Formats: sequence, structure tokens, C-alpha cells
Amino acid sequence: MFNQKNRLSSLLKNIPRSSTPSGWDLFIKIAVGGLTEIGFSRQYHNLLLTVSSSGRGVIDCDSGEKIARDYEEYGDWYDPFNLSCLGIGPISEEIITISGLCGGGMPTVNHYGETLTRVAPEWPIEELIWCPLGKDPLIEQFQAGCIKIASDYFRCAGFSWNGEFIVAATSSDITIWKRTGDTN
Repeated sequence: MFNQKNRLSSLLKNIPRSSTPSGWDLFIKIAVGGLTEIGFSRQYHNLLLTVSSSGRGVIDCDSGEKIARDYEEYGDWYDPFNLSCLGIGPISEEIITISGLCGGGMPTVNHYGETLTRVAPEWPIEELIWCPLGKDPLIEQFQAGCIKIASDYFRCAGFSWNGEFIVAATSSDITIWKRTGDTN
């Protein structure tokens, strides 16, 4: 196992660190204490549902505003076994697929062909690596253009359903990137 850790660390050493990949802006970091899960709306791609030990919230990823909030601790609206949660506010009629403490996953590729990869050579700390179309951080000859964008104890990380936002969540905060469209 020790050799595998060294091999992975060695493989990743040439990937540069930057908080902002090409074509993206690091938009906002929002504190959410006791965060357990998150999930994007499929109807309103910019709306992100947060689930925490003190209720639910909805964040508009276009503005960074918290646009809905309740303080009800877990109720009928929360189903961690089926990885779903009823939304609130503007998404109150939608069942949101969630990812986080109870499992699940968010999209790790978008329709532009960009990918997100989580690796943990220094487990439990993970690296979140963004790669452009056709690149892979785990294949040395295909690493060009890949960027380490975050390092933390992630609950989950991934793209929104439309691929225009990246979110990385820990137990205490959410970091959101917005796609600018300029990938030069």
C-alpha cells in the first residue's frame, strides 16, 4: 500500500495547483455548518439545495444568494437511503437527487467534455482535479491542462446538471465555480 501511495503522489506531482481552471471563475465560498448533503435542481440548473443538521437551504449559483431557508431538522422530506430530498422555496415541488454523507454522486463530466476527479494520496484529504476535454490526471501522457483546484475533506464535488457550475462541499462550506465559456 505504501508503494501505491508513493506512485499516486508521484503521478500527480506535475499537475499544477490553481483555484481557477481555464474557462471558469471561482465564484463564491459559502459557510454551511453541519452540511450533510447537496444537490442541484434539474429544473433550475442554477439552484443548489443544501441539507444540514439545521435544515435546508437553496443557493442561487448565479448570484451567490441564499434564496430559501428552513430550520426543520430531518423530516419526511429527507430520504438518505434513496439519496433524495424535497426542495424548498422555488424548488418546493421538486425531488432533488442528493450527494454527501450518505453517499451518492454528482456528475463528474459535463457536456463540454471537462472532467472532475477526486484523488486522495494523503487520505483523508482529497485533491479535486479539473481536466479539459480528452485529458486525464491519472494517465501521465494525458495530464496537460489538468489543474488541482481544491484540496479538503470533501463531502461531495461535481458539476451541475447543465455543466455550468462546479461545486465542492465539506461539512462546513460550499465552494462554487461558474463557467465563463472562455476556455483559451
